Parts: sequence; C-alpha cells; structure tokens
Amino acid sequence: MVKVATKGQKEIYEANRNTMVTFGTACLVTIGVHLGACFFFINCSSNAYIFFSLTVVIELIVLGLMRNMAGARFDERGKVTDAGMDLNDPAAFGEYCKDVIIVAVFAQILALYSSYAYLVLLTIPAAAAYKVFINILLPWIIAPVADGRDESDDRRTKKRERREKIIYRR
Repeated sequence: MVKVATKGQKEIYEANRNTMVTFGTACLVTIGVHLGACFFFINCSSNAYIFFSLTVVIELIVLGLMRNMAGARFDERGKVTDAGMDLNDPAAFGEYCKDVIIVAVFAQILALYSSYAYLVLLTIPAAAAYKVFINILLPWIIAPVADGRDESDDRRTKKRERREKIIYRR
C-alpha cells in the first residue's frame, strides 16, 4: 500500500498565504484597471459604477472569508500550530471562494467592453443552486424509502397468507 503524502501545517500556511496574495493582487489590479479606464478612457454610466461596486463588495467579502478560513495560530516561539483550512484543497470551500473571485474579476474586465458583462455574476448563484440541488436535495429525493414494516407486521401478513391458503370444505 502506498503512503499518501500529506501536507504539514507549515506548508498549508505558506500555500494559504501565497493564495491570499495572488487573489488579493488580482482583485487590486482589476479594480485599478477598471477605475483608471472609467476615469480616463471610457465614459462609464452610473449603473456601471453601481455594478462595479457590487463586484468589489463581493471580492472583499470573499477575501475576508478566505482570510478567516486560513487564520493560522502560532505558539510562543512563532511556529505554526494550526494553519487553518487548506484553501487549495479541491474538495474544500476555499475552491468555491476562489471561483467566485475569478468570476468577479472576469466580470470587471469584461465590463470595460460592455456593461452586460455583469450578467456573468449570475453564474455564482446558479452554480450554488446547482451544487445544493445535486449534493443535498437530489440524494434526499431519490433516497430509497425505508419500509415502515416491523417484525410484528411481517408475522401478521404471514398469518393472513396462511389463512387465505386454507380452502374451506362444506
């Protein structure tokens, strides 16, 4: 049997820190590019600023959530005792947070071309609804129904079947 390689707390801490820096930088760069383009090159409407503010709020909330999930704890010597959740684990919630940031950044960049690009943000609740349906509701709906019969019901049905088999003669 092959031993599965596991990450230590220090590796998780470093990976989380790099992930936060990467996604934080991506958000800051797109915010700067979008604001610079709207102020100097493109005539943006008030709706564009409202939707842009919405994407910035989404990014800030998700970055704050990721920061809380990756909150590390240190001992008195400065060594990592708990690195928090692994943001790079494919099965963890951190992947969904990273996907939300990617969609928001993508919408901000596309919005420089057309303000209809903010409709891309509707993929976030659509994906969440899909995940809830597939992972929570559908297994509950198609789960096999447990028979409400118990042992006494089985005995009664067997007794009734025996009585029905008896042919009465006159």
